[in-house]
Amino acid sequence: MPRKRNPANGVDLEEAKDIYRDFHKSEPEVIKLTIDSRTIPEPLIVIGKVVAVEYEPVGGSGRKGQTYRHDWGDTGSRKLDTLHYFCTDTTRRAFYLIKGNIDQKHPIFNERGVVG
Repeated sequence: MPRKRNPANGVDLEEAKDIYRDFHKSEPEVIKLTIDSRTIPEPLIVIGKVVAVEYEPVGGSGRKGQTYRHDWGDTGSRKLDTLHYFCTDTTRRAFYLIKGNIDQKHPIFNERGVVG
């Protein structure tokens, strides 16, 4: 079945809801966020190489209350050589996770969480 896209902003809300359901095992709450800009400013200052990320699912998630740690590059069956950067801009108030090699297929997010 072809996916429908909103030509105004490229967002497919139903696809986003499906991704939420796959991971959280619950119905999503739609929350509108105000974002000043969707552009990544230049220059960015590299704080360091990302080695892991930890997160707790929010809202009505069936996984709420659990803390997930993902070691960058870990697929569960092998460890990939990945390079991602944790950066800030010149305001020092915004943070960015930047993929070092845009051609890499990992990491991805699926029903298991962050993989690779």
